[in-house]
Amino acid sequence: MVKEHVFECKLVLPRKYYVQLAEEGKQLYEESPNGMEVAFPVELTEGITLADCVPAFVESVYLEFNPKYEITDSTEVTCELYKLGKTDEVFNLLVTITYPESEKEFHELLIFHQVELTEDCFTFELMGDQTMFNMEKY
Repeated sequence: MVKEHVFECKLVLPRKYYVQLAEEGKQLYEESPNGMEVAFPVELTEGITLADCVPAFVESVYLEFNPKYEITDSTEVTCELYKLGKTDEVFNLLVTITYPESEKEFHELLIFHQVELTEDCFTFELMGDQTMFNMEKY
């Protein structure tokens, strides 16, 4: 018998990242005390973990609706989840994008913070991307 558990995931975007989304993407989000939030249910079955779901979720509700990534149906996108250091609260998503007109891979690094983890819900927030390392601002 396959063990199944319905779980809710929530992605929180601070205003800085929410305003970058196309209008159709913004419609997925609702205002919350932490920022703009989108939720989705996940059926965790044997062999499927939260770490499998988070990259797919970020791709479908953030990357695809952010015009700066220029993702279309013919764009190849892969996401790899990494935990760095000893903390369980911060994790990174390495995004690799290959556009159809180019064989060159482009990379984005997204940094997330775990806001809440309960038996039935995982809430995480986008804290930064590669632009946070841009020295031209200073």
